[in-house]
Amino acid sequence: MAELTKEQLIELITKEVLRTLGGGEPEEPADKSGLPRALVIGPAEPLPKPVRTQYRLASIEEYQGDIQPYEKVFVTAITRTQLADTALGRDSQPVTCALTNALLYGKEVYLYDIALAHRKLAGRGSRGFYQLLEGYVRTLQSYGVKLVQGTTVIDKYQRTAAPGADLPGGVITEAVALELCRKGEGEIVLRKGTVLTPSAKDVFLHQDRHITYL
Repeated sequence: MAELTKEQLIELITKEVLRTLGGGEPEEPADKSGLPRALVIGPAEPLPKPVRTQYRLASIEEYQGDIQPYEKVFVTAITRTQLADTALGRDSQPVTCALTNALLYGKEVYLYDIALAHRKLAGRGSRGFYQLLEGYVRTLQSYGVKLVQGTTVIDKYQRTAAPGADLPGGVITEAVALELCRKGEGEIVLRKGTVLTPSAKDVFLHQDRHITYL
């Protein structure tokens, strides 16, 4: 058997990691005419490949006011105005019209966290304004909108398998919470099953930190 080059070895290892984490990603079929339709608000490229493979995706520009032909709605980009208007039930523009109709007709709506640009600025500006925007997100979740953390198996791999990136776990006290907030901005990633003390919860709340469990 011929000896593998460094590049070939890296490629084999990468494929094995992807296969282990995500079971591999199927190729997109050339003919999608028989697939169920889904509406995408924002660019389709950030969607995981299995989503792009299993659905015939339509952009918001193709939306004609009838949500019935679409099985699901995926949101990868949304403005603050659109976020607020949807939470308040306003349908004055195509995006909010599509989302409110999807909710009224019981369509599944998936909101990807990459669509929420304000989360990238957590802790930098007005805490009250940030909490206002997060309130709209929570309102949409109460309507049944599913918030999706990350987009692909690569995102999950990079967040959990990076060198030295062991996730905090166990019991998070106030002192530990303060240290975690000092180390970074925005999202705090914790191991599943982690317990937060009441004082630790207060620290994350006042520091505008979004908690994700992996």
